[in-house]
Amino acid sequence: MTYTKMNIMGQLPDRQTTEPGRPRPVRVIHISVQPKTWLGKLLATILAAALMLIAFFLSIILFVMIACIIVVAIIYVIWASHRAGRRPPDQVIEAEVKSRDID
Repeated sequence: MTYTKMNIMGQLPDRQTTEPGRPRPVRVIHISVQPKTWLGKLLATILAAALMLIAFFLSIILFVMIACIIVVAIIYVIWASHRAGRRPPDQVIEAEVKSRDID
């Protein structure tokens, strides 16, 4: 059982279609946040400088935290290797040597 083009088109709801060779128009929304007045430009500059300063301080804090973790890890490795390399104190074990006679 084959469907013809007319039979399939007859089942679709009635809608107006555009011409097949013509693309449908696309809606593009442009949002501009550029300030237009001198006060807006001043506030935008102050806000940008404040955000950059906050980012700079956060990067310094992150650097210090990572450096502290690395220093603690290095100190731990040195301490663990030093502790493992120590010799136990000299201990004297007293014992008798028994001889066995082999016949």
